[in-house]
Amino acid sequence: MPNKFTPIELTKQAIFNFENIKECLKGLHEVLKITIPSNNIYLKIGEDNIEALYQNFLELMTNQIGAQEFMAKIKRCEIDLDIPLENFLK
Repeated sequence: MPNKFTPIELTKQAIFNFENIKECLKGLHEVLKITIPSNNIYLKIGEDNIEALYQNFLELMTNQIGAQEFMAKIKRCEIDLDIPLENFLK
């Protein structure tokens, strides 16, 4: 099925999504800082996980061939997108 959006529209949407992801990660970090004392090990662990998530996302997006194959696997239902967060996403 052909895509009904132009490459420019798709690029704008991708940039919009990327900015949303950055804002979500910043928001998660702010919640951690507000709710966990700065000397608590769980704050450092949370910050490390947020940083790792962002770095892995950037690596995935800059690996064009790998990202295309990854998307193809998602479309063929070969990748499980479910993240078991105690039914948080359901």
